[in-house]
Amino acid sequence: MVREVEEATAPDASEEIITREFVLLFVASFLCMGSLYLLIPVLPLYISDVVKASTTQVGLLVGLLTFASMLFRPFVGRKSDEVGRKVFLLIGAAVFIVAPLLYIPSRSIWALPFVLLFNGFGIACYHTASLTFIGDIAPSSQRGKSQAWFQTSFNLSVMAAPPLAILIKDVFGYKWVFISASLAGALSLAISLLINERVAPGRPAPAESALKGLGMRRLLVLVCVAVFASTTTLGTVEAFLGLFAQAEGIAHFALFFTISGGFLILIRLAFGGMIDTIGRKLTGFLALVALGASMLVLAMANGFALVCVSAIVWGAGFSFASPAFSAMLVDCVPHEELGRAFGIFTAAFEGGIVFGAMLMGPVVTAFGYRAAFVMTGCVCLAGALFFLTAYRALSLPLPSPT
Repeated sequence: MVREVEEATAPDASEEIITREFVLLFVASFLCMGSLYLLIPVLPLYISDVVKASTTQVGLLVGLLTFASMLFRPFVGRKSDEVGRKVFLLIGAAVFIVAPLLYIPSRSIWALPFVLLFNGFGIACYHTASLTFIGDIAPSSQRGKSQAWFQTSFNLSVMAAPPLAILIKDVFGYKWVFISASLAGALSLAISLLINERVAPGRPAPAESALKGLGMRRLLVLVCVAVFASTTTLGTVEAFLGLFAQAEGIAHFALFFTISGGFLILIRLAFGGMIDTIGRKLTGFLALVALGASMLVLAMANGFALVCVSAIVWGAGFSFASPAFSAMLVDCVPHEELGRAFGIFTAAFEGGIVFGAMLMGPVVTAFGYRAAFVMTGCVCLAGALFFLTAYRALSLPLPSPT
């Protein structure tokens, strides 16, 4: 009978999550992702108004940003094991200084893809390296809580930056949105320079990769399928909620993101430790069930009230999903290959977003928005069932203090 991954650990109060490096990286990540989310709401408008792209071209170009990030992540993760995480934090922040400024002269449908690819490389560098860095420094008994708390930096950016971007655009124009995004990247770089990396770069690659072992391959498949299923809901909501609300005459639909984001941050800060106390399996499974249920509620929505219910359930589910799966990686993957594992994991994270946004389009065209939400919910619930059943098949070493 195979041995299971540890279900829960008893938190050690002597191990601190809030260290100097944690705080610096939290603030730097907030600024770096803030730079990205100053761009996200404005880029489709800029591409349409200034570049004069068609609606189809706008969708393809904006999707290129996520696709580029997904493409580069395995490379970034693997290289961060060899040269260290900080190098890619600095490269990512530097890209966020330069890339926003390149949008200003890129007024051609042929020039813009190169800027988007470059920007996507920066996302891959900073996001992948930051998650792995937190895995490096997290207390062994509080890895889930550490990931949950750190990842609120991304959520705070999502809540704060888009309204600010629209305000800057309306008052000062597109140029100043890009300049503001570049300044946020510069501040992120300045703070990232202050971070001390605990593990010296230049670690030799292992002669034989542990990730090639059957147990580790099963682990990667498990967490990648789980996180893919969870972010499919995000891609579907981002792409189709507005259109669905418009078709159904549901006002104030944008509050879905405000409500879910606020609820997500509250739960992660208040209850992130549950990932460690009740275990990865239970929190991961319940998170996927909640995300699937939120899509089924949204499919039944005929007014703002059910949209709010869906937002609350989605926020509750997403608050635990990524941190629980991230903690599983940190528990079981050898430290010298953690970057490689996170590169694959974060690529699956964005793959789910791409799937939800792009491949649910034909479902919407053929069967309508409600059917797409139901299908997305079923994908997530199937992911929950797979996670629960496949978890017991893992044969991995128990986590040990680092």
